[in-house]
Amino acid sequence: SLNVVVPMMSGRGLGHTGGTLDKLESVPGFRSNLTAAEMVDALGEVGVCITGATDGVAPVDRRMYALRDVSGTTSSLPLIVSSIMSKKIAEGSAALLLDVKTGSGAFLKDLESSLELARLLVASGHAAGRRTVAVITNNDQPIGRAVGNREELIEAAEVLKGGGPSDLSELVRVQCALMLHLTDRYSSSFLKALAACDLHIENGQGMLRLERMVE
Repeated sequence: SLNVVVPMMSGRGLGHTGGTLDKLESVPGFRSNLTAAEMVDALGEVGVCITGATDGVAPVDRRMYALRDVSGTTSSLPLIVSSIMSKKIAEGSAALLLDVKTGSGAFLKDLESSLELARLLVASGHAAGRRTVAVITNNDQPIGRAVGNREELIEAAEVLKGGGPSDLSELVRVQCALMLHLTDRYSSSFLKALAACDLHIENGQGMLRLERMVE
């Protein structure tokens, strides 16, 4: 809604967490297997698209993703980096914001391992010519109050309506502002970017864009 095109290629659940695609598919009829052409159309019309990896985009990653889940290698740093960055770079985005979890609920339990993952991700992004920032968020306890794919999606929508739990709202607002801060228009001021995010929550433009994306 802030004139920044956001393509996102996501995966399914690993371990005990539901994946982004699992959550979105709690909306009856939601399709997460868009073709590359459909993804381009959605980005042109709505400005945002969340879908799974297609046959032509990082095809090996889908097999690797499933293997990691059953082979006890979900916390392997090289495999995490290759899985994340293969999709992100293939999307063609000029800038990347990466959320790295740490703590008892994350794959990486200690802060030092999470910092190392963040450094590897950022280095990979820079090597591919992408402006890249990683943030580390605490996963020692759940963010928000909802549990379950449908309930968490409803809670995310509440944040876009100006409500929701304060910790989830803060995470959404800060990360949205960081994404904007990576663009030329908002590169001069993080606070300016944050104010723009808050405005588009208050005026309903953010929620409207979610509705259009789902449609």
